[in-house]
Amino acid sequence: MRAGDPAVNVRTGYALFDSDDILVDANVEIFGGIIQPRGKQPPMNVIAAVAKVLRQFTSFDGLVVETTDDFVRRAALRWRQPNVPPIEAQTVDGGWKLLTSHPRLDAGIALISTDITEMKLAQIAHLNSAEIFRCITDSHPLPVWVVDEQSKQILYESLDGSHLLGRKWQPQQQQLLTDHFVNPDEFDEACCRVHGNDILRDCEIQMQREDGSRVWCSTNWRRSVFRSRPSLVIGVLDITERKRAEAAEREATSLMQRVLDACPSPTRMSTIEGETLYCNPASRELYGDRSHIADYYVDPGDRETLVRTLLDKGSIDDFRVRQYCSDDTIFWGSLSARLIDFQGKKVIVSNATNINGMIMAQQQTRQANNRLTDAIESLAEGFALYDKDDCLVLANSQYRKMHAICADVLVPGVNWFDFLRVTAERSQFRVPGDRIDEWLAERARDRREYRQQEFQHADGGWFFVSNSPTREGGFVVTRLDITERKRAELAAKEADDLVRRVLEASPVSIQMTRAHDGKQLYSSPATTRLLGDVAGALEHFTNPAHRDEYVERLLRDGAVDEFETQLRRNDGQTFWCSISSRLIDFHGEQVIVSHTYDLSDRIELQKQLEHQREKLHQNEKLSALGGLLAGVAHELNNPLSVVLGMSLTLKETSTDPKTVDRADKISRAAERCARIVKTFLAMARQQPTRATNVSIDEVVSAALEVVNYSIRSSDIQLMLDLESDLPAIWGDPDQLSQVLINLLVNAEHALHHWEGPRKILVATGRHPECGNITLSVTDTGPGISEKILPRIFEPFFTTKEVGAGTGIGLSFCHRIIQAHQGTIEVETVPGGGSTFVVSLPASDRLVESLGPSDEEPANSTGLSCLVVDDEREVADLIAEVLKRDGFNVVVARSGEEALTQLRKRTFAVILSDLKMPGMDGRRLYNYIADYHPAEVDRLAFLTGDTISPDAQIFLRATKRPYLEKPVKPIELRRFVSGLVVRQA
Repeated sequence: MRAGDPAVNVRTGYALFDSDDILVDANVEIFGGIIQPRGKQPPMNVIAAVAKVLRQFTSFDGLVVETTDDFVRRAALRWRQPNVPPIEAQTVDGGWKLLTSHPRLDAGIALISTDITEMKLAQIAHLNSAEIFRCITDSHPLPVWVVDEQSKQILYESLDGSHLLGRKWQPQQQQLLTDHFVNPDEFDEACCRVHGNDILRDCEIQMQREDGSRVWCSTNWRRSVFRSRPSLVIGVLDITERKRAEAAEREATSLMQRVLDACPSPTRMSTIEGETLYCNPASRELYGDRSHIADYYVDPGDRETLVRTLLDKGSIDDFRVRQYCSDDTIFWGSLSARLIDFQGKKVIVSNATNINGMIMAQQQTRQANNRLTDAIESLAEGFALYDKDDCLVLANSQYRKMHAICADVLVPGVNWFDFLRVTAERSQFRVPGDRIDEWLAERARDRREYRQQEFQHADGGWFFVSNSPTREGGFVVTRLDITERKRAELAAKEADDLVRRVLEASPVSIQMTRAHDGKQLYSSPATTRLLGDVAGALEHFTNPAHRDEYVERLLRDGAVDEFETQLRRNDGQTFWCSISSRLIDFHGEQVIVSHTYDLSDRIELQKQLEHQREKLHQNEKLSALGGLLAGVAHELNNPLSVVLGMSLTLKETSTDPKTVDRADKISRAAERCARIVKTFLAMARQQPTRATNVSIDEVVSAALEVVNYSIRSSDIQLMLDLESDLPAIWGDPDQLSQVLINLLVNAEHALHHWEGPRKILVATGRHPECGNITLSVTDTGPGISEKILPRIFEPFFTTKEVGAGTGIGLSFCHRIIQAHQGTIEVETVPGGGSTFVVSLPASDRLVESLGPSDEEPANSTGLSCLVVDDEREVADLIAEVLKRDGFNVVVARSGEEALTQLRKRTFAVILSDLKMPGMDGRRLYNYIADYHPAEVDRLAFLTGDTISPDAQIFLRATKRPYLEKPVKPIELRRFVSGLVVRQA
């Protein structure tokens, strides 16, 4: 077929292009039914063809179609890309097309257009049904759950379901319904029962609310599928309505049976052998009258598979097979069947649905409709949904039963006010004929807002009616038969005197007040003792707005539990209390019955518990930080030892000046890392690690070397005011530099977004009274608010955003300064900057001379040394350094290997790591002490774990020498030389 030939008129359009993107063939459908004339147009390329196709579309891949050349080029490029998701486009007449592309064997390309209008319409219908289901369940005043049948997870919970359990349902968190069952085994028992009948009604279950209280419920269970998961739809009723609910449920079941008998869906009953016992008109219309069930199947083996499954499991759902229609055409059918006992023998009840061409969309729509029907029909009260135009959308059987006298006009589409007029005209309500219009005007108020009212029918029955607006502008009406309750209220009035006598003898604070004006109708003696003898409840509340909020909630919900507020005692003092109340109808008025509980003792206890909990929390965080530092030290010290040792060894042995210079830079960087690790370890131990006489100017110089560039690049002016000739401080220079670095970094952060002056002043001096050396850091930023000022030195407290601060800087500074017998204080003015002042005692110590740093170690030529370390690189470094000093070094990679060497020979020096897998340094020490006691004095430890409590206890108990990693070669030589000299 040539490009100019007319294409066959089919629902799928195509256009074929050669390797040069020139159109070689196309049908009419690709161009929206426009016939391509033959031989009158030049060859058409892909761009031109796509431009012509776009004329029939209003949208393309979610974009509004434009007539510009740029849009056509981008659309052509998108369409012709292979192996990408297909494109959806909407036509001018409202239809939908699915656009795809496929490569051709001759290196060309084929553009395909497929009509998917029916499938899209089905998807839209499914979404609308799901929205109706959500609207109905959210507006429904009684609890409804949808629960995963296997995991027992709550997949959906109505608002009243959350209210019943006394907590808020979180869809993003996994919550199990059985967590609220007093007896969780009842869930599995109910599942077994619902498996056999597909629906379980009036199952009495005791459930537990979030506050620990228990409630008996009568539940209805029905199997369904929710989001492709086998699920259970569970409706809940209060047990006090059980009898009435059971009768209503039986009537609903009978009505449901009649509805199923008249169901338009093809339904059939047959024997296991295939003989038809019953089929409804819809089934005969779909299949015709065939003599045997197997004649319906294109593949008779599918029938055998269905029967085997039923015999094995008793039921099957959505069994998809190809079948013959009444006119012998083939279609895809979805079968659902159950194996039941009928007249003493097993029979199959099946339902069929024609899902040809729309399998997935129709399946989703059917599941949504089933859930909707199950949720509505499982209710014991009447339920009706009206749209924004006040027209009936749907109503359940209970609602129709309650309006039995007017059920013939209660059909979908009937206007609510027209229906109410019929009820009045037929005397369902006691409305005089000349007041019907006035009565309807009153009912119009029910339509506009959420209302709950009680109505009495002309036959004497009473109903509690709720009107709830929906998000779409419509409303939901629910009706609950309260005739028995009304009769009980009448009987209760006769018992008022008895109740009053009981209340007078009760020690509980109980009172009754009118809802609209707060006038006190009754107060028990306990209430009078607590609140005094007053005329109205308004006199109790210290804040009238609290009373308004309390009454509003009570009028809306009918009950309030544990409403906390402040009241006045009979002596005029205020106190916190908890009020629980119920709204009742008393002599035709809304009356509040409440109980007041004094919370003074509980509040004081809670404050004490909260204080203790906070202290415990801070201790736990500090303990965790210590463990973290121990792990960091151990993991970093071994590789730092290798880097530091190898760089110094390279520096000592190399003759190339460039290599020596590079090795020197590596060693300085490694030493800095080692100092940082040791600083953290010292902070965790709360004591200096390397105390010496330190010049405060050297501390300032070292800190500025780290932060000077960052401060100046932030456009902050850094100023110094250093007093000369200050005495030295006895402390660790690295730790003191870290304190100043933290203070400078905090000052820089305070000025980041400050619009005022941006200056930082570092000053040193001597306290005129105590003689301490002072170091202050002052910024011109916003200052520190009084609210957070008392907490700035607390561990883990930070005002920075999440991820920007750890809350450990100032707390570590505080601990370091305390370890140096000093103080750190802050002076601040909101909007006027902050000043941190560090005060440290001047040193009165003399540093003992340790001799020249290049002192040669003792002669160790010929001595043997055992090195025990599981880190290969660390052990090899130690061995290399000691071999250069003349030692005969033996390396053991574990404690077990070290014991093997000790059994063979003795060693002048034994150097062991403390923390190793298998036999660690502690067990090795114990073994040597037991079996080689003479070798104990030759044992020393090289370790990076001296912060953990067990390591410190062990080293103090054994009194063995140890050297902290990372280790410099010169430190190692001196350490080993000291061991040799000590033994000599």
